[in-house]
Amino acid sequence: MLQTAENGLSDDVVTVIEAPRQSDLMIELIKRLKPQVVVTGIAHFEAVTSSAFVQLLDATGEIGSRLLLDISDHFELSSLPGTIGVLKYLSGTPLPSHAAIVCGLVKNQVYSDLEVAFVISEEEAILKALSKTVEILEGNTSLISQYYYGCIFHELLSFQLTDRHPHLERRSEKSKSVEVIGFATSAISVLSNAELSISDDGYPLVRMDVDQWFLPVPSLVKAAIFESFARQNMTESEIDVTPCIKQFVQTEYGFPTDSGTEFIFSDCSQALFSKLVLCCIQEGGTMCFPAGSNGNYVSVAKFLKANTVHIPTNSERGFKLTEDILIKVLETMKKPWVYISGPTINPTGLLYSNQEMENILSACARFGARVVIDTSFSGLEFEYEGWGGWNLGSCLSKISSSGDLSLCVSLLGGLSLKLLSGALKFAFLALNEPILIEAFHSFPGLSKPHCTDKYTIKKLLSLREQKGGLLDVAMEQIRILENRAKCLKEVTFSPLHPEVLENCGWDVLRPCAGVSMVAKPSFLGKAVKVNHSLKHTGSGEQDATYEIKLTDASLREAVAKTTGLCINSGSWTGIPGYCRFTIALEESEFEQALACLVKFKSIVDN
Repeated sequence: MLQTAENGLSDDVVTVIEAPRQSDLMIELIKRLKPQVVVTGIAHFEAVTSSAFVQLLDATGEIGSRLLLDISDHFELSSLPGTIGVLKYLSGTPLPSHAAIVCGLVKNQVYSDLEVAFVISEEEAILKALSKTVEILEGNTSLISQYYYGCIFHELLSFQLTDRHPHLERRSEKSKSVEVIGFATSAISVLSNAELSISDDGYPLVRMDVDQWFLPVPSLVKAAIFESFARQNMTESEIDVTPCIKQFVQTEYGFPTDSGTEFIFSDCSQALFSKLVLCCIQEGGTMCFPAGSNGNYVSVAKFLKANTVHIPTNSERGFKLTEDILIKVLETMKKPWVYISGPTINPTGLLYSNQEMENILSACARFGARVVIDTSFSGLEFEYEGWGGWNLGSCLSKISSSGDLSLCVSLLGGLSLKLLSGALKFAFLALNEPILIEAFHSFPGLSKPHCTDKYTIKKLLSLREQKGGLLDVAMEQIRILENRAKCLKEVTFSPLHPEVLENCGWDVLRPCAGVSMVAKPSFLGKAVKVNHSLKHTGSGEQDATYEIKLTDASLREAVAKTTGLCINSGSWTGIPGYCRFTIALEESEFEQALACLVKFKSIVDN
């Protein structure tokens, strides 16, 4: 790893050498080349015993090299599993700190297109860093996948395993003081500052910091999910979601598609966005985020070490991206990529009108900027008729007919919120430019939805086109979200909670749609006492507290450790001082959240 004199960050210069899988040849290369990281599998004829694995552990341990061993080809879920030497070794010996086992569950005879991967490590720092990395780049594993494999493992572990060592009988690892390569400074910085899942330490948390749907799942959605698992021998046409997704983007946003448009699907929009960022890096471009963007996407770009620029926004315009400010930024840039969350803006919950979008796209066309429109948080508008919707096709036609201007627009979206289900995870990306399509597919490793998800999505999109039914349920849920937004903005919610955001010292920007909103506290700069650990929250233990000054960087920690409420800070929203609250919680959780806000006000006052 090289160090730069300017900022002290590692340059991450990586040299990759392809090596044979046969262990004796691999070990010979390791001894001669002394690599910092070894990523390998193990040959089939060597997989039955642990001798080859032990030799790899010794060779990498001696020179301080990290070992990542992939056993996916040998791990089969069945009632008669074959012998795997690596697992035999782990049953009796702890895994050395420099090694980790990687396994993708690819040998699955029931749902061949449903894959989950896991990592085995006994080094806490590795596990924490990997879990945070996955959360940034891929989002969370879908609940369906978790439950499916959870059931399989539970059933297989019910069998009696012979020659199995209890945990206490495992032999101790011989301690070695060889130093191994650590994480890049830039990666550590992003992982530390990205507002990811907070460890609860056994204390229940109220999550107003995640873009998930926790309201009750409608019975129509449950029925569609159940039907997808009950059906057998589904035909390709029954799980081909491309035609209905194409119709969906044309109806909802007027997005133009033709024979050259390619739709790419994944479990999570973050995974698709990660690949777009890699395309931007490959092109030598710069990702441009308006101040007031989804902090998770900003973290993705920073983690992948893309060039990033924040486009200023102002409170008078609701922190929306405006044409005049955008032009000033694009004038100074080469190969810009502009990220836009819309029609519903995450985190503010405001809406871009069709005219506002046309002005923004025209400005981008003038400077040849690529545009990524993220619709993942749209579709829950409180007053649709007053807003009017989008017609991107008309906007793009006007731009193309006005001269030599050309514009590349990619449409990113997710359907979990639109279809009122936190259990379903389904995202899509529409690309129109052949060069970008080719670049996107050059990056492997995209987690794709399995057939049951596709069947369910197609079924639910069909139900949305019918009068009543799912549309009526959606309107009921939207009214719930609207009322919650009002109760946080106003002070007339209920006798149980007469004090909400505005009465608790927050200046609220009232949303028009979606599941999130922002507010600015009036008490920044004050100091409060917080607990070192969440398990001490409310315990009254004075020796477990310390004083902290409330700033953009510390407010999230202070609120969580004093009340158990998780919110996103101004560092996440990109709007100085403004925190983000999500409101699609279960009713009891929402009540708890309001109580936490009142509790924090009393803590600040005291």
